[in-house]
Amino acid sequence: MTQDYIRQLAKKFLDGTATEEEKKQLHAWYDSQDANSDMTPDEIQPEVVKVPVGESGETIRNRMLDNLKALQNRDEPVLKYHWVRRFTFWSSAAAAVVIAGFLFLKNTHKTQSSALQLVQAPLGKTLDIKLPDGSHIWLNAGSTLTYPKSFSGKTREVVLREGQAFFDIVHDKTKPFIVHAKALNITVLGTSFDVKAYRNDPDIKVTVKTGKVGVTLRDKPEHPAVMLLPAEQAVVAPEQAVKIQVNEISKPAIAPWKDNRMVFEDELLPEIFHALERKYKQHIVVEKPDLLTEKISLTLHDQPLADVLKVLGFSKKFNYSQLNDSTIVVR
Repeated sequence: MTQDYIRQLAKKFLDGTATEEEKKQLHAWYDSQDANSDMTPDEIQPEVVKVPVGESGETIRNRMLDNLKALQNRDEPVLKYHWVRRFTFWSSAAAAVVIAGFLFLKNTHKTQSSALQLVQAPLGKTLDIKLPDGSHIWLNAGSTLTYPKSFSGKTREVVLREGQAFFDIVHDKTKPFIVHAKALNITVLGTSFDVKAYRNDPDIKVTVKTGKVGVTLRDKPEHPAVMLLPAEQAVVAPEQAVKIQVNEISKPAIAPWKDNRMVFEDELLPEIFHALERKYKQHIVVEKPDLLTEKISLTLHDQPLADVLKVLGFSKKFNYSQLNDSTIVVR
């Protein structure tokens, strides 16, 4: 076949007018020339295809065809550069596929990320959230939660990134509800329970009000779940999350905060101070080390912070002073 005939076949192939026989001839010519190419590897410079974000597959195909047309119309002899043309065509196609795949994954990840809802309860306030399945979550002050716009998979999963939340979950035996909270995974089918996982508290606590709750350690998936019944509480130290301790607790002490009450049963004084900080938007500095190991039981409603501190100070023998608008020092 002459060079002019090869050019004609290439033009017809690009124009889409080549017959099946002509296509076979062109492909056979390419195959026969691969072993006879006088191009060295150093002379081969494949083109780089840059695909702008959002470009369609049709646009990519047209550009690749334009590249091939430009090569076909060059003044250099076809025989000398046929290997470069073929290499460039397939390099361009491969690059387009790789880049298109990357953009697809990137856009998919962006879509999934944008489908997540982030909710933050400011200090001094609680929030009531309704989930896509009809379940309710009460988020305590200073807490952060993420959840999807819709539960499309085999499970319903949310993440309590920080703080405390009370969950009232709609029953669905075919789609378990899972809460990820620091070192714990909490799984239910439909029940109500409280999860407390503040960063500055020593323990993570899961307390069941109704139904049954399964608690597992995130880093110990091989361990069986600890099953909690109503009025039972799981306690885990996040720094040493190797064992789940189960305690009994009275029902009045289960999530009273969502009704603007605070109930503490044999709680460490530092945890009570932290709860007061979140409720009253104050920073409490303890300068009396002996208080850090003290425990107390008490019930608070909506009393002013000054009255609460007076009662605690009388009971635990400490004084306090208001250092500025947002800081209280306990001595």
